[in-house]
Amino acid sequence: MIGRLLRSGRHERILKLLDQEREIILNGPLSELKALVDRRETAIKEMMAEGGSAPEAFLTALEAKAKRNARLIEASLAGVRAATAEVDRLEAATGNLRTYTERGAPVDVRAQHITRDERA
Repeated sequence: MIGRLLRSGRHERILKLLDQEREIILNGPLSELKALVDRRETAIKEMMAEGGSAPEAFLTALEAKAKRNARLIEASLAGVRAATAEVDRLEAATGNLRTYTERGAPVDVRAQHITRDERA
């Protein structure tokens, strides 16, 4: 009986840690994510070391929450990649001017980089 209650408490704690991970992924700060993941992994290892089988409802909830968090992390990474690509595109465009020759051919002109301050 006591063992079942302890396991049930551990199951709830693992699910609660997954919910906390979701909150951090969505709202930050992401610097807290590693410690939370470590706590969750430790709790899962402890549960597995006890032996026995976990209730089906727990396993279903565990899988759903883990998949949800994985999708959120993948979406976050996609957003970071898109932002990085946009910054790279803007940096590449900075200082460039596209103009045309008198015959209509396009020419890219780079802005001159001034390395010293010239004041009157």
